[in-house]
Amino acid sequence: MKNSKTAVLRLHCPDVPGIVYNVARFIFERGGNIIHAQQHKEEIDNRFFMRVHFDCTGMNVTKAQFQKELEELAGQFRMETSISFGDERKKMAIMVSRYDHCLYDLILKHKYGEINADICLIVSNHPDLEPVAESFSIPFFYIPVLPETKPQAEKQTLELFNRHYINFVVLARYMQILSPDFVNEYRNNIINVHHSFLPAFVGARPYHQAYERGVKLIGATSHYVTEDLDEGPIIYQECIHVNHTHSVEDLITMGRDIEKKVLSEAVKSHADDRIMVYRRRTIIFD
Repeated sequence: MKNSKTAVLRLHCPDVPGIVYNVARFIFERGGNIIHAQQHKEEIDNRFFMRVHFDCTGMNVTKAQFQKELEELAGQFRMETSISFGDERKKMAIMVSRYDHCLYDLILKHKYGEINADICLIVSNHPDLEPVAESFSIPFFYIPVLPETKPQAEKQTLELFNRHYINFVVLARYMQILSPDFVNEYRNNIINVHHSFLPAFVGARPYHQAYERGVKLIGATSHYVTEDLDEGPIIYQECIHVNHTHSVEDLITMGRDIEKKVLSEAVKSHADDRIMVYRRRTIIFD
């Protein structure tokens, strides 16, 4: 997790000699001190990825100057870069319907300092969970969604997000499909949880389908949302063994625990700038 006097630089570019040296020198010459650095190479297309966590206490340039000069370095190596500073905490919105297990888990992990972002608001298409938000003093907005009102509901939601300067969105079992226009507003910044390893048992009553098929593993997947339903870049997956003695109710209970874990792990990784999306997959640094 970042503190207020650190920053994270993420980059990827064609792999050529001198990238690590030049990035390290760039940070050093501007008063930064590298705390941790990780690299990865995609052999299939010779692509180099790097995440650098560094101390900004002794920085001798402004943030704006650092970013401008970083663009010059990026141009030399054809880099795509992203820089985030620890004193600019991300602002997070949660969207939820009626299931509360993921919502409670995120709120509690945030309360205990495990998520490096601020929960600014909760949006729901049902009023059921407003008391949960109130008990934690989080603003709650009930925005009903009907087929004929969906465009207006999404517009209202996006206006709320803009007013609260939201950086990323977490779907904590939000049971609505977002439109392509909505997704485009937060490209690679909407995290969803799916109730199985993808793709498997899609549609309604997944645990009943799993039970009927006599599965021996159940799992959950967190992923970024794209226009293609449940096909976005996967962030985190986990599974648990089950057998013929487990009832549907057992599978649901066990599944909820996995859903909570994979969603919170994805949120923590995103908030800490440990994820890089490349093509249809993710590279996640420790």
